[in-house]
Amino acid sequence: MDYRTGFSLHRAVDGAFSEWTVAGCSLRDGRLELDAATAGAIPGETPSLRGEALSPELASDFPFRSCVPSWNADAPDGSWLELSLRARSGGVWSSWRTMGAWAPGESTVRRHSVEGQDDAAARVSTDTFEPRLPADAFQARFYLFAATGPGGEPIPAAMPAVRAFSLAYSDPKPAAESIEPSAPLEDPRVARGLVLGAVPRCSQMVYPNGGNVWCSPTSVSMVLGYWRGDQGPCESRVRAAVAGVYDHVYEGHGNWSFNAAYAGSIPGMEAYVARFSGLDRLEPWIAAGVPVVLSVSWNNDEGRLMTGAPVAKTDGHLTTLVGFDDDGNAVMNEPASPSNETVRRTYDREELEVRWLSASGGVAYVIFPSGAGASDRARVFASTIG
Repeated sequence: MDYRTGFSLHRAVDGAFSEWTVAGCSLRDGRLELDAATAGAIPGETPSLRGEALSPELASDFPFRSCVPSWNADAPDGSWLELSLRARSGGVWSSWRTMGAWAPGESTVRRHSVEGQDDAAARVSTDTFEPRLPADAFQARFYLFAATGPGGEPIPAAMPAVRAFSLAYSDPKPAAESIEPSAPLEDPRVARGLVLGAVPRCSQMVYPNGGNVWCSPTSVSMVLGYWRGDQGPCESRVRAAVAGVYDHVYEGHGNWSFNAAYAGSIPGMEAYVARFSGLDRLEPWIAAGVPVVLSVSWNNDEGRLMTGAPVAKTDGHLTTLVGFDDDGNAVMNEPASPSNETVRRTYDREELEVRWLSASGGVAYVIFPSGAGASDRARVFASTIG
């Protein structure tokens, strides 16, 4: 299988925004922050200040056909952001496509993706930008907003700021029959036989008011609970994530970018959507103590097997990898399980890998605390993407 993935990561802590062009924004501690003194005034139903931050034209490692953005931002009540992307195919740039209006809460705007942006150059499907022809470069643009009061003063106590931006790009997702399953890595520093047992076990199915579609926020809540050392009841964490990721246009909780943005809005946390080419690429993350949320699909009735799964089929589902057994099979916290007590399961490595790569092209949420030097887990990306 010749399936390529790429990852372009831009973090304030690395000084990555110094080359971005800003208007109405400024760099503060490396972050892209709205500047109330220079931002433009936007009239309307919700009068606001607006600033813009534009990335350089960024080359990809290979011509890609699909990409998913992520961002980590601070957006106090009364503020929000919008992200747009464009891509270059055959020397021609597409028009800008809006990848969503976002805020952690909904005091000012309702978090949403944008429909109706498809044309001959590219299409947008909720969280995924797909150029019609292979693209060899991309550009990102953030608009930062702060609502204003009757006198024009900004309502937020602090200005919104972007701490990180990333783009996960790839070839078209591989067909199931073309996937060559990976073998467990032999390096003793990786994850064979390692299970992150402290990840809380939370079922989405115990909530009667829609929990059967809460796989993504339930998975995110388990990972955040793990990093916080929170072994208490699941419900408050799950419901906070459910509220924090909902997309009012998609009308669901599975927007990949919004799930990462929610997790990355928690103080001290970073979160990204990435694409990986096999389960072997996730073993270093488990070895670094990082559980990984995977986007998968299966149908046992049609031969797309996931042996041991608690439901016979799913068109799209998020589940959490917490380790590998001694044979390299995947140890999961499976939120579709009927109870919290039945969440821990082991899936056949080959079945899971095929169901993951063919369903989403290897999409995963990678969530971890910010660090520096040897404790900076973002360094793992360099050895696991590609």
